[in-house]
Amino acid sequence: MSPTIVLRHGTPFLALGSPGGATIITTVLQTLINRVDLGYSLEDAIAAPRASQRNQSTGAAEAEPAFLATPVAKELQDRYGQTFTVNPEIGAATGLEFLGRGLVLAAAEPVRRGGGSALVVRPER
Repeated sequence: MSPTIVLRHGTPFLALGSPGGATIITTVLQTLINRVDLGYSLEDAIAAPRASQRNQSTGAAEAEPAFLATPVAKELQDRYGQTFTVNPEIGAATGLEFLGRGLVLAAAEPVRRGGGSALVVRPER
């Protein structure tokens, strides 16, 4: 769900998506930030721990246990008073990265929802 296509200089660079209802937007956004802004590989961007805030009345954001151990979580708590509730998994992303010269890298969740599968099917020549 939520197919997102990112262009670089007018050509496809990334295609990402995730099921998850209310967590789709935060899953795709965090994967994009990890890949584009932080320079993670696509596989690592998808595997990175996540948090999700959906303007709930409690003000608490949901976070995966591994996210709570990050410097980002600590800064959000210390600087802004953000509170978290634990969610064992947020989203289940898959993605394609267009490498040029007809090459495409496919990546999926390594463990969330039992792990995913991603591959590129190449037509026979």
